[in-house]
Amino acid sequence: MRGFLERIVPFLEILKLKASPIDVFVVLASCSIVGKLDWRVLPAIACGILMHSSGDIINDIYDREIDKICKPKAVIPSGRMSVRTAWIYLLILTSIALITAAWLSTVMLMCALAGVALGFIFYSHPRFRFKDIPILGSACAAACFPLESLGVCSIYSTLNCKILIFSCYIFFLIFSLIFLKDFRDVKGDINSLPIMLGVKKAAKVCCTLLIVPALFLIVLFLIFNYKVCFVMGFISYLIVAIFIIPVLLFDDPIKKGQSLRHRMIAGMTVPNAAIFAVNIAIYL
Repeated sequence: MRGFLERIVPFLEILKLKASPIDVFVVLASCSIVGKLDWRVLPAIACGILMHSSGDIINDIYDREIDKICKPKAVIPSGRMSVRTAWIYLLILTSIALITAAWLSTVMLMCALAGVALGFIFYSHPRFRFKDIPILGSACAAACFPLESLGVCSIYSTLNCKILIFSCYIFFLIFSLIFLKDFRDVKGDINSLPIMLGVKKAAKVCCTLLIVPALFLIVLFLIFNYKVCFVMGFISYLIVAIFIIPVLLFDDPIKKGQSLRHRMIAGMTVPNAAIFAVNIAIYL
């Protein structure tokens, strides 16, 4: 039994499921803003998580030499999973995600394919490797989440201007926070915001970017009929931001890199969780 578990653990670890709440609440918040929620939300969540995890796997495959320096205990650098096995696992997970997306809606399949192009090819592939260009790489990764939102909304509704604005909020929520992970990985990165600007300047830029999602939540408050959810989303976002800013400005963000990553995930998750929870409680 112990040997079996040891063989299974690398397949779970490489999925990096700690970030899955981001996908869960992007899907749930998207469903709630179109005012519909049924059993199809479960395969939609599964599709989002599988696409996210597949993107992490291909990134680990291409980064295996770099990860020997900054993440020697990771699944591939440590030798617990071969590159060949990782490719096969990636193909299986991506195929399941794309089949699920096609089953749910044509638009969702198109969004998933666009996510493959952005998150798998342009972000990670050595020919492009946008991840080494800090702003472009972060934009590329962040763009996968509004695609997820649009795909989910297409299951329940025709896409309209309000849904497109909500997807823009999702983009800027992820984009504004994603740079926080660079402080943890600065030793193994070829290029990142802290390397490009220096730690102090990068920290100030990250603090400035934190304003953008708050502004989008105000816009959503103004254009949607059900406003309480965006008030709660705004408040919850500010609370998370309050826990991020002191680390960036008054502490050592490099030493606190792991803590910043946890707060980054909270910032990407908590506002959408609040939007979903309030909509479920009041409107659905």
